[in-house]
Amino acid sequence: MPMRFNRALGALGAAVAVVAIAAAPASAQNTQGISDKTIKIGNLGPFTGESSIFTPLNFGPEAYLRSINAQGGVHGRTFETVFADDACNEAKGIAAAKKLIYEDKVFMIMGHPCSGVAMAIKPMLDKEGVPWMGLAANPKLTRPTVPSMFSSYTGIESGSAMAAFALTKPGVKKIAIVQHSNDWAAGYCNPATDYIKANGAEVVISTAMERGSTDATAQALQIKQSGAQAVMGCLYQQELVILLRDMAKYGVDAIVLGALGADFNQTVQQVGNPAAVKQKFFQPYQFQAKIGTGPLKPYRELFLKYLTKDELPKSGEPTNFYYFGVPVGIVTVEAFKRAGPAPTREKWIEAVESLKGFETNVFADTANFSKDNHVGFRRMFAVGLNDAGEETVYSTWGKPLPPSGS
Repeated sequence: MPMRFNRALGALGAAVAVVAIAAAPASAQNTQGISDKTIKIGNLGPFTGESSIFTPLNFGPEAYLRSINAQGGVHGRTFETVFADDACNEAKGIAAAKKLIYEDKVFMIMGHPCSGVAMAIKPMLDKEGVPWMGLAANPKLTRPTVPSMFSSYTGIESGSAMAAFALTKPGVKKIAIVQHSNDWAAGYCNPATDYIKANGAEVVISTAMERGSTDATAQALQIKQSGAQAVMGCLYQQELVILLRDMAKYGVDAIVLGALGADFNQTVQQVGNPAAVKQKFFQPYQFQAKIGTGPLKPYRELFLKYLTKDELPKSGEPTNFYYFGVPVGIVTVEAFKRAGPAPTREKWIEAVESLKGFETNVFADTANFSKDNHVGFRRMFAVGLNDAGEETVYSTWGKPLPPSGS
């Protein structure tokens, strides 16, 4: 009996050793990007090309990480960012993500506004278990839930908000849809369509306007002929500007709800015609106050302090996209705080899933994640120009939010 016992014990010990050896690579992988002093983060986005207008979405969270580094970091570690350019191109995005994961060996990827690229790298992220805290709007990225991928707002929340605001305007029952023929646009306009139909209104026309379009005459005339009182414009900024100009040119009397593929202030400036946008053009508004005021004021100072001249606007104030990006950094940092002094990918993911009613002091909604819900924010307002041409945040049609402290 003692000999058999000793043999069994020896076999058990050998088995334990084999398991430990087999588990070692997985453990190393799960702490990839973590050293005694640093946490390596991949910041992936369109830093070149026509979609580089979205890069403030990447600079917002980076400004926050730099501010945390200035305070000593988290649990003794500071953040080291590796920037990678995807140019909003799927092939470039796949190559950039591979470099971040396999060569730069980042812990996670954050920022990342381009839905097409995000969908292209999703299988790689899922296979490798690389955490992703993103701003891309395609609902398919996080619905159904992918263990390592988390979103702020998606097209479902934004598209529903677009339609909901339009229907609070008295008499609005006929809606037109103008959208790009891609998953990003469908991610906004499909939920908007569902909301419209579920609330007693009608989609009277649905028409395409492709990327690179330089004229919206056909779409404007179709909208006018349809009698639509509101338009869901699931378009990127360049094409949205053209649609607004041509609707004004042809006297189309309908409000336009734009998606979050455009910066509100830049769109208004580029349209260049107050009559085309004042009380005509609105967007979902994801913030709890007017940009640069009240609880958002400290973030303006944060951008100016921690971003370089090249990362800030060439002129004027930091715009919508800077603020839109920063909660990704806030949630990322909070998860590292909760993950403790020995973070792993599993601990970080569990920490994000533990966030309930977490206040960013930026978004209109608090962060609420769970194991079965990786979309953290839902509540939104709307932004437009009032009768005096002043940027105004509305809860519903004609009802501005109370002003925050300046």
